Amino acid sequence: MNKKYLSLALATLLFTACGGNSSSSKKNDGKGSIDFAQYFPKKSMNKGYIVRKQYEGTPKTTLRNETIEVLGQTITTSIDAKVVKKVVITDKNITITNISEDKKSKEQVNRMYRKMDIGDTLFSEKIESSETNDLGKITTTSTYSCKVKSKEKKFEKGDYLYEGDLLKLECINKGTKVYDIKQTILDAGVASDLNGTHEIYDTSYAYLQKNVGEVASVNIDCITNTKIPVIINDKAKSSSCVQTRSYSEFYVEQ
Repeated sequence: MNKKYLSLALATLLFTACGGNSSSSKKNDGKGSIDFAQYFPKKSMNKGYIVRKQYEGTPKTTLRNETIEVLGQTITTSIDAKVVKKVVITDKNITITNISEDKKSKEQVNRMYRKMDIGDTLFSEKIESSETNDLGKITTTSTYSCKVKSKEKKFEKGDYLYEGDLLKLECINKGTKVYDIKQTILDAGVASDLNGTHEIYDTSYAYLQKNVGEVASVNIDCITNTKIPVIINDKAKSSSCVQTRSYSEFYVEQ
């Protein structure tokens, strides 16, 4: 699987699996003081998001719009008049259907408990991929998981401020990427620093506001080797980051 930045579409990333646990959090057992259903939009609305990307050089800012329709216990999200997600809430569960633009792809239907506590894992998904190119074979193995990090009264970043009942989510993609470089290339004295196992640790955050849904998402990546920009290690000391990339989205009322 290719690297995916956490965006306001965290809802897409967030709900592509459910259940499970990780070493830093606990499994959601369907019991708890938090009703996750309250952190979806309560009424129909148009939602605009300021998207800010900075990979190299000057940051780029764009606007993205969503149309939210709330009908009873069903919440439908559309972008450019195309339905991209449908949420159905019952007394115990929340079922999310993600609809791909690619007609050949199957709809992703997932279900989770609506009651939870701080520290509960929303999902934990194992990711495995392998590819072969001119350099050799590249194998990636990681676990992508999101948990309920905390409840907040305020989140502020730059010009954007959100106050009220906020739920902070933390998502971590943790694993390794292994480069098995062809011997002929190594013998030529090329790519020796790529060969071997590299740690991946990518952390991102999202903030959900009661009755509104997601209001902000922030992903700041530490790159420790410009020759391997796909390797992210957010655990590294800031002095070890030779490059920093960021992707954030902020909800703006319309």
